[in-house]
Amino acid sequence: MLLRSRVALITAAIVAVAIAVVSTVTYLSTEHSLRTQLDETLLGGWPPPPPGPDDPEARRPGPADLCRHSTPGKPLQRFLEGVQLLKADGTVCSPPGVDSVVVDAADRGARTVALRDGQTRSGTPVRVLLGSLGDGNVLVISRSLAEVDSTLAGLRTILIAVSVLGALLAAAAGLLLTRRTLRPMARLTGAAEEIARTHDLDLPVTVSGRDEVGRLGRAFSAMTGALADSRRRQRALVTDAAHELRTPLTSLRTNIDLLARSERTGRALADGDRGRLLDRLQAQAGELGDLVAELVVLARDEHEFDHAEVAMGTVVRHAVRRASSRAREHTFDVTCAEWSVRGDEGALERMVLNLLDNAIKFSPAGSAVKVRSEPGLVSVADDGPGVAAADRDAAFDRFWRAPEARSLPGSGLGLAIVTDIAAAHGGYARFEDPPSGRGALAVVRLPPAAAEGSPLLPGSRG
Repeated sequence: MLLRSRVALITAAIVAVAIAVVSTVTYLSTEHSLRTQLDETLLGGWPPPPPGPDDPEARRPGPADLCRHSTPGKPLQRFLEGVQLLKADGTVCSPPGVDSVVVDAADRGARTVALRDGQTRSGTPVRVLLGSLGDGNVLVISRSLAEVDSTLAGLRTILIAVSVLGALLAAAAGLLLTRRTLRPMARLTGAAEEIARTHDLDLPVTVSGRDEVGRLGRAFSAMTGALADSRRRQRALVTDAAHELRTPLTSLRTNIDLLARSERTGRALADGDRGRLLDRLQAQAGELGDLVAELVVLARDEHEFDHAEVAMGTVVRHAVRRASSRAREHTFDVTCAEWSVRGDEGALERMVLNLLDNAIKFSPAGSAVKVRSEPGLVSVADDGPGVAAADRDAAFDRFWRAPEARSLPGSGLGLAIVTDIAAAHGGYARFEDPPSGRGALAVVRLPPAAAEGSPLLPGSRG
């Protein structure tokens, strides 16, 4: 069953229950009111009037007139209609032609005034008042319930009709309202089905409004946008990787073919040539391994990072220690404050290490690499040729390499990894003007996990 049909049925059921409750209360209240009025009418005739003059047309009738067998006059007849007398000896007196009320032994023993439902000998329902006259006789006054029952029957018919009509109208209104309300949901469903069919994540999803459906539409659009962006980045990475891997693989294959051909033909290479060839193969295999490792880092989604509190002072010192172990011809001037970032410790250390490797690559031997870490900032400065202002943004693109650096080893992914990791931690990376006016100054800004900071602790490593 469709959602709008279920909502319409639920709405109709709720309205039907509400109308039924109101109708029941209305019916019972009306019944009580009508019966109360009838009871007040019966009680208004109690006690019976005292006897009047002897003229039967002029005097007020009394209970004794019930036992006369003569036909009463019109005033007396009007009064005696619906009245009968239960005598102490068990006889019942009622006017001629009156449909008397059926009584039992309990009625004859009445000592006070009482009201009850009853019926006449012909089966007509009546409301009965029983009142003791004090001489052992009991006066019975009755009024027909036909008018009350007729009124209640008409009211009952009206309430049932209103209940049914109200439920039908509620169902129709609920169906129309639900269909209109869920129209954006239908569009969203259609868009989702179209995306599932075509795999086109750029398909626009037009759902507006500030209600839950609008929020769902915006969330769905954001999700498909993020997926489309992730797919584009993945395709770009694969395309770039295929292009960049082609060159080292070609070189590696050429050298392997040369070595294999010498073995097949029996024309052995000179020991020096063979050694140099093996060294090139080893270096190319290492570069290829580094390139694959960097591609794996770039392919990692930011949601895969940990989000623990990381001490940046510890991260920077570890990265400097690793960099200095493979660049002993450089010294490292480190100024490090204790502050923390929420993120992935391994990724942050890789970010700092890539900055250090980039500085080592382009700075002359014997120069110092200056590292500074303080709340919100990590910077690495070197004494190399620097980065031209026009190239500072492009330097963080994947596989970008300056023309003068293309002969140097490397994949062109180190700084791209830096900017990706910085962005995943809510920050950014860029080159700024170095205070000394020479070399390069790479800066990474990250939001600190806390505002604390200790005084800067100067130190150096060599």
